[in-house]
Amino acid sequence: MKKLVYQGFILTNSEGRTDTWKLTIGQQSRIGSLFELRRLVNYYLELGIVPATRASQQEAKQTQNSMSKNPLKPRKR
Repeated sequence: MKKLVYQGFILTNSEGRTDTWKLTIGQQSRIGSLFELRRLVNYYLELGIVPATRASQQEAKQTQNSMSKNPLKPRKR
């Protein structure tokens, strides 16, 4: 089985053929060529309808943790 990570999404190829890649986003799975699935990911990203990837969730948690450690102090007037 081959795996390819494209913009945070995992494409798998279990059969070894070049035209049978599988993309799973949430509960939906799509099978097609690598070109088709990359276009689909780009289209979904452009529309903003894909769920957050694991990498983006980790970045958000790190940002949130760093902000809670260094809160902004209110200005004194």
